[in-house]
Formats: sequence, C-alpha cells, structure tokens
Amino acid sequence: MNYKDWTTLKTAGKVAFKKIDATDTHKAYTVLEKKTYDINTGEESTSQIQMSLAELEQEKAFKTAEKEALQKEITEIGKMITQIKKV
Repeated sequence: MNYKDWTTLKTAGKVAFKKIDATDTHKAYTVLEKKTYDINTGEESTSQIQMSLAELEQEKAFKTAEKEALQKEITEIGKMITQIKKV
C-alpha cells in the first residue's frame, strides 16, 4: 500500500477500516477496504487487505529507523560538502 495517499483516499471515501467477525474461528480481524473502478466500464468494486495494529506499528518503526539512518547519511554528506568547499 502507498501510505502517503492514505489521507487523500480516506477523505475521498475510497478507503476505510472495517472489522470482520470470522464465524468459523470466533475471532475478529481488521481489513482495509479500498474502492476501485474499472477504467473501461466504470464499474466499482471493493478489495480488502487484512491488516493489524501490530503490523502497522512494526511498519512505522521500520520507516522511522530508515529515516534516522538516512538523516545520518545526509549529515555526513553535508560534512563532506563543507570539506570540499574548503579545498
């Protein structure tokens, strides 16, 4: 899923979380429902992606660590630029 589009899609009513009760296991789970449209016919359909809070929290932690690593790299590149300018 492209996380950066979440707010736009949510505002437009094209995505929503929905709790599904699984009658065979007596457990509930959460899905992200997404509306899609056939470009030829305009017919609307809905797809579902099973998601959990734990998965989203893990993804956020991964992205945060990735961001921190990139920020460190950017800082080092900035130091190199400063040194080159002194040469």
